[in-house]
Amino acid sequence: MVFYRACLVALLLTASLTGYAFSARQSACITCHQPHHSEKGSCVSCHKGDDRTRRKEIAHYDLVAGRFAQYKIAGNQVAERGKRLLERLACRRCHRYEGKGNRLAGSLDVTGATGKARDVYESIRVPVLFMPNFHASDVQIADLVNAILVRVKFAKSPTGETALAVHFQDVKNIRKNVFAGQCGKCHKILSERVGGLGGGYIGPNLSGLFSEFYPRTYRDAESWNPDRLKKWLENPRDIKINAMMPPVRLAPEEFEQLLGIIQLDQASSD
Repeated sequence: MVFYRACLVALLLTASLTGYAFSARQSACITCHQPHHSEKGSCVSCHKGDDRTRRKEIAHYDLVAGRFAQYKIAGNQVAERGKRLLERLACRRCHRYEGKGNRLAGSLDVTGATGKARDVYESIRVPVLFMPNFHASDVQIADLVNAILVRVKFAKSPTGETALAVHFQDVKNIRKNVFAGQCGKCHKILSERVGGLGGGYIGPNLSGLFSEFYPRTYRDAESWNPDRLKKWLENPRDIKINAMMPPVRLAPEEFEQLLGIIQLDQASSD
């Protein structure tokens, strides 16, 4: 009798575990959603969330929308499209991407490894204080998010990221700053030495102006350097006939101070 009961318990336990294993293989997501791209594995492998429950609030926690997971589909061109847009917008003027770029802001490689898709989307849609507003469409932002998130498999550990310097505005001496006084009404800049300056939206953001990653907007698609900046400030219309910017007369010491603000350490673009 004891043996019989032991066998019955074992049989019931086996059946229970088999049933549990079977149910574990069935994603609860398919009770509401049509399955797709089954070759990629379970729903959570692309969308995260929790597919063990039918409770929507739990199942959709930290959910990654399909438009932000396109890079996981073989042959999909969304991430490549986003990468081309990232190049066109010159995001490397402040960020590092694929190991290249300036260190004026956080590395997009690390963001890809640690950031949430929706947070990355919102940071582009509503940029922080000294980040340019590219006025990108929702589709373009989704492309950029895919280009950033695809770096997850390439990114190094976030512990390898160099901490950024934090600058606090020196209100007492802000008027002595040549950029704030002469350029800040039309331009903004994120600099290594004094942090963020300026509050203007009329002119372009000048962060990383002398680096290889800044758009080549001098004369005929030429890059910027100190000599060209000096000529530009003396009379922009000598460089571009239709330039809207007026001449800016700077004393030699003021121009040197401006160069000190704009220039980056060599290590920034290694």
